[in-house]
Amino acid sequence: MANNEVAEAKYVYAQTWVCWDIEYCPVPRACKPERIAEQIRSALVKLNYLGPISISAYGNMDHIPPSTKKALSSTGILLNHVPPAEFELHIFDEILSWQSDNPAPANIMVISRGELLPGDREEEQSDDGYNILLAHPPHPPYYFIASAKTTWLWRSIIDA
Repeated sequence: MANNEVAEAKYVYAQTWVCWDIEYCPVPRACKPERIAEQIRSALVKLNYLGPISISAYGNMDHIPPSTKKALSSTGILLNHVPPAEFELHIFDEILSWQSDNPAPANIMVISRGELLPGDREEEQSDDGYNILLAHPPHPPYYFIASAKTTWLWRSIIDA
């Protein structure tokens, strides 16, 4: 499932923050971790998102091999260890914090299984100046997909 609309004019050169749930959208074994940042950027550029891009990964970093963490960090991806019991609330707080520090218009790309954002259960996307982009594994909850104009399957980005 993908809904790849080209960026609206006000979001083309806006900054994009990628909030990656590395716990449920992990680096596949066959994928080179040092290429992931490049592949995410490429997916965004193909849809005309040309502004600065920053990527933050969240999850239990104890489950990720040191070589993978080193490769991801070397490409500028910020790795954030979050204990499983605190995960959903922590990510929700991170998104709100990022929005308060970064004025609209801006893009937020969420890479997750779909149960990450408690507020996404509303089916209408508000026009608050933050454009939500999603990458997800197969079969995400409907409300998660309904919260964004642009979606990708996670594997379609990293297998490109």
